[in-house]
Amino acid sequence: MHILDYTLTDSHLLSPDDSAGRFLLWVPDETCVVIGNGSKSELELNAKTIDADQVAVYKRRTGGCAVVLTPDMWCVSCALYGRKQIQSKDYFVLFNKAVTDAFARIGVEGLAHRGISDIALGPKKIAGTALYRNRDLVFYHAVINVSGDVDLITRYLTQPPREPDYREGRSHKEFVTSLSAAGFTPSRDEFEHEFTKEFERIVELLTVVHC
Repeated sequence: MHILDYTLTDSHLLSPDDSAGRFLLWVPDETCVVIGNGSKSELELNAKTIDADQVAVYKRRTGGCAVVLTPDMWCVSCALYGRKQIQSKDYFVLFNKAVTDAFARIGVEGLAHRGISDIALGPKKIAGTALYRNRDLVFYHAVINVSGDVDLITRYLTQPPREPDYREGRSHKEFVTSLSAAGFTPSRDEFEHEFTKEFERIVELLTVVHC
């Protein structure tokens, strides 16, 4: 199994520009696996099935465990540039709230921040998020399961070596769900419109805080 450098659609956001920040809502072109910066592939991946299905594996800069991306998922990627920074846990709260608030305004209610950095619907995970930061950059991305097949997660990933308390040892199939399975069919355009307002609010808020 060959692990590729991270070159997915949002990778350009890791290079700061002259703006205060940028965000991107994107959909993976094909199914792939992405491991975290500190991931151990031998512990987190089902290498035989990944190789048999010829699924690409990428390594990202952000932390957290391995994830599966499919064209039935939405990815929200946000970058903030050249500003004083707050604690990582506060970025997770801030950005996850932006995601859940944007969804709530288009009729997807009940989503909430759970664990260290998840977004959940009740006891089940809807989205995983991760963070990378250096002196000039804060980069956050979320993988939202809109209608993805949870069986693919079980096929390509092992039980993770690190779990949030609310998971309580559940398997991927017992722990992860999708918006579609919960009865929601959100509009991507509507969500992007609402999240744009949330991202602009975050940039303004942090600008005011650091003045």
